Amino acid sequence: MTPRWAFPGLVVVVTASGSLMGFLWWVLSPVVPGLYVSITIFPRENQPNGYIAADAYFAIGAAFMGLLVAYFVRRTWRGSPVLAVLGLALGGVAGAALAVLTGYAFSAPQFPDVPVGSFAPVPLTLGAAGWLMVWPIASVGLWFVFDLFTWRSQPHSLASS
Repeated sequence: MTPRWAFPGLVVVVTASGSLMGFLWWVLSPVVPGLYVSITIFPRENQPNGYIAADAYFAIGAAFMGLLVAYFVRRTWRGSPVLAVLGLALGGVAGAALAVLTGYAFSAPQFPDVPVGSFAPVPLTLGAAGWLMVWPIASVGLWFVFDLFTWRSQPHSLASS
């Protein structure tokens, strides 16, 4: 029997790992130049490769985190497989959202000490909200792949339920 706190603990741990992923996303993402005006910084529209790269780094990081989380949950989880999958899905969505918020917090716009009309770095953004689903899809999908290849050796498998 699984302790009562195992499912909420799984969701919290997966969610908390989002802050690490968000920090790494901020570190790895390219700096995109923007035009500094008196009230804000406007991104340069003629250089979209920085935004595409930032989204790609987020997607790769989210898929990698999904892989890690699915692997560790598959190896250590002793409760209901349905709760494991549900915890991976909920934690993945919350972890991805926390990763975005963490990345945004580290790149919060500081009004630069540059003259108006010059270029300054634009705060980190996620171009497509759909990338938030990479983490839960990767973790649940990979959990099923791990379950498929280990169901004979594991007593708590969806295949044996």
